[in-house]
Amino acid sequence: MIMTTILGLVKHIRSLIWLLLLMMLTACTLLPEPSPVTFYRLPPSHLMSASVFAAGLPRAITLRVNQPETSGLLSGNRIAVIPGPNQLSVYQGARWAASVPVLFRDLLIDTWQQQGKIQHIISDSEALQADIELRGTLRAFYSEYQQGRPVVVIHFDAQLVDPRSRTILASRRFAVNEVSPTTDVAAVVAAFGIAHARLANEMLGWLLAVNISDRHQQ
Repeated sequence: MIMTTILGLVKHIRSLIWLLLLMMLTACTLLPEPSPVTFYRLPPSHLMSASVFAAGLPRAITLRVNQPETSGLLSGNRIAVIPGPNQLSVYQGARWAASVPVLFRDLLIDTWQQQGKIQHIISDSEALQADIELRGTLRAFYSEYQQGRPVVVIHFDAQLVDPRSRTILASRRFAVNEVSPTTDVAAVVAAFGIAHARLANEMLGWLLAVNISDRHQQ
């Protein structure tokens, strides 16, 4: 009698175990699969304005380019979009390859190094001395739908700072817009690259026009 009871209990436990396994497998099949994510780099552009061409010989200075100050979505690696008035969203399934401040800084450095108008350019991640620092706040770095078309908007409040005295030598707000040919994310990303190149050219022309070349010798 006891043996029969034990065998019945074992069978019951086995049945419960199989039922639990079946429920777990069913639950796994019902869970939605994660959506694939595409990572984008900020594409470089070879645009170069006439003011940069006419800027003359390279400045014999060391410029440190800092990550810009940001807030909210602009601090991360989401690709921000404004689909309608007072609406801030992100492109689903798309990310920048790094955070927006890092992308913005690194492409500035890369663009200016290729143009060769400043002798030495370093980033704030390098523990090296610099004659001048570029700081600033990135106010806008998103696409905004205007009349049904995405327009890339970049606003940057730039400051040139003397790292020794911690004083501001010059400041200026830069703003550029670039219309994307289509609503496709890849096309919008390409428009970001063109807009950033235009911004980089305007900033470099301004930087070279500011009388800073001999400040580090004073």
